[in-house]
Amino acid sequence: MREDDCFVYYRLLRDIAIRRNATELTESFEQATVNKQHSLIFLTGFSGSGKSTIGPLLANSLGYEFVDLDQAIEKKAGKTITRIFGEDGETYFRNLEMMTLHALIAKNDMVVSLGGGVLENDQSYTLIQKSGTMVYLKSPITTLARRLCNKADRPLLRGEDGQKLSRKEIEEKIEAILTKREPRYETAEITVQTDIQRIGSTVEELTRKIERHVRNASATTEG
Repeated sequence: MREDDCFVYYRLLRDIAIRRNATELTESFEQATVNKQHSLIFLTGFSGSGKSTIGPLLANSLGYEFVDLDQAIEKKAGKTITRIFGEDGETYFRNLEMMTLHALIAKNDMVVSLGGGVLENDQSYTLIQKSGTMVYLKSPITTLARRLCNKADRPLLRGEDGQKLSRKEIEEKIEAILTKREPRYETAEITVQTDIQRIGSTVEELTRKIERHVRNASATTEG
């Protein structure tokens, strides 16, 4: 067998194993009785909404651990998200994402920053809803476009042939993607606008809302 054929065969076996593990984990999760961890906080929102900035500050304010899901996936795969998509494809990435999420669902007192597109995956969305508290960091399209326009590593900013998009084109692209994603963003237990006050004030608001939610949810469960 030639070296190239060996490499293709190895990747095929690896992809099958990843898909099988993700499927088995999902099936076992669906059959199990899940103890929802109200203090397992999932931060969701569009790219540029402030998850990676607010997440560590919020975790520190709550006294929780912080995990960036994309960084956890990169550590598991040994390469960047961009390389995973380019070399292995989205299906492989989504299966890795699901496996990484499964490793977190038994945790509590943790803030998890989610990638902007995680909720488009039905299995991941169900997993997050059943196992923790979802928090939506919301920003207007114009604010998102302004924050993202200088981020050269975001695929969102590129056209089909790789060229950089104009501000107006970025806004149009964000609007199209939000049309699909926002119905699930809006199912979050807590929503906060991230563009109308200082980051410190946003963190304080989130801390109050989350502590109140965890307290009330825990009291309801115990009752």
